[in-house]
Amino acid sequence: MKNHLNRNSYRILEDNEGMSRNTAYTLVNQTTEELIHSNELTRLLKPQNYCGILLIDGKYVPVKETGEEKIPGFVPRSTKRRGKTKKGLVAVVCIDYLTHDIPVYDLCLSENSFDMKKIFLKLKEINYPLKIVVCDETMGQIAEVAREVFPNVIIQICLTHYSKTIERTFVAAAAKRTYHSFQKQLNFLGESFLISTHHHDIEKAVKLTNQMADLEFQYGYLWQVQELFRDLFWKVCSEKELAQWENNFNRRISFMNLKNYPYAQKIKDRYLDYYEKRESVTASILHPELDIPRTTNLIEGWNSTTMELRISSIRGFKKEHYARNYINAIILKYRFHKFKDCKKKFKVLNGKSPLEIAKPLNTLGFHFHSDDWIKFCKKLKADFKK
Repeated sequence: MKNHLNRNSYRILEDNEGMSRNTAYTLVNQTTEELIHSNELTRLLKPQNYCGILLIDGKYVPVKETGEEKIPGFVPRSTKRRGKTKKGLVAVVCIDYLTHDIPVYDLCLSENSFDMKKIFLKLKEINYPLKIVVCDETMGQIAEVAREVFPNVIIQICLTHYSKTIERTFVAAAAKRTYHSFQKQLNFLGESFLISTHHHDIEKAVKLTNQMADLEFQYGYLWQVQELFRDLFWKVCSEKELAQWENNFNRRISFMNLKNYPYAQKIKDRYLDYYEKRESVTASILHPELDIPRTTNLIEGWNSTTMELRISSIRGFKKEHYARNYINAIILKYRFHKFKDCKKKFKVLNGKSPLEIAKPLNTLGFHFHSDDWIKFCKKLKADFKK
C-alpha cells in the first residue's frame, strides 16, 4: 500500500512485485479497510500545537454509487472513465496553517451547511482552538455556520478565488489581451504612419486606433475596477491604506458614466458585493496581528499534489465505502510523511511529519522517526474494535 500511495499504479506494482493487478489492488484495499480513521487518530493522540488558523477546501471525488449501505468490500480495479462521473463525493479537508496537519476531514455529498456544521462540531469535540477560517468564496457563506459553533471565529475569503470570480463575472480578460496586441502592432509601426506617402501604414494605424477605442469604450470601466481590486488584494496592508483605497474606489466609481454603459450592472453588483463581504475580504488587513493568510494556496497545493494525482490515476470508485477507506489512507499517509521541500517561514518544518509538528499529548508508544505508521494505525483500529 505504501508503494501504491507513493503514486505507483497497480500496473507498476504488477511489474515490480511480480504479482497480478488483482492481487495488488486486493491487498491495498484490505489494508485501507484495517486503518483507523484519521479523525479518531486525532482524538486519541490529542495534538497540542495547533495555531487555530484553519484552511478549508473541498475536492471532488468521483464515486459511481453513493448513499448505499456500507458493506465490506474492495476498491474496484482501475478503469478509464469516459467523461465526468455524474455522481460523487466532496472531500472537505481542514489543514492547520502552521503545522500543515489535518485535524479533521469529512466526505460529504456536497459543500452544504449541514455537513459543514458537522465538521465544525468535530473540531469542537477535539478542542481545536479555532480562531480563523480561510476558504474560497463559494465556501465563504457556508463557513458562516462556523460562528454557530465558534461564535468569535474570523472568516477570510481566499483573494485568489475572489479575484478569479471578478474575472469570470466581467469576462474582460480576453478583450484586454486583444487590446495589448493592437497596441503592440501600433507601436511597431513607429512614426511611419505620419509620412503622407505611407498609405498602407496610415490605414493600418487608423484601423488599429478605432479597434482599440472600441474595446476601451466597451471594457474600459471593467478594466479600471479589476485594477482597483488587484491593488486591494496585493498592495493594501494596513487599515489606513484600506481607508485610502476605499475612498479612491468610491470616487472612481462615482465618476463613471454608467447610464448607457453596457456592463453597468456588473460593476454595480460587484461594488455591492464587496461591501456585503467586506469583513471577510479584508480580514487579513483588519487583523494584521493575527498573520492571516490571504489565500488558500497551501490547501490548493495539497489538493493538486496529494489528492488529484492519486485519485486521477484510479479514475474513481464504484461505491462510497471504498472511497471513504481510500481517502482516509491518503490522509493518514500525508500526516505521517516527512516534509522535505518547505520554503521561507515553513522551512523549519523540514524533516518532520505534520502530526509530529502538531505535538501529540499521547504518542501511544509511536516513534515518528523509526516506527511503521501502517502497523501503528492497524493496531489502533484493532484495539479500538476490542
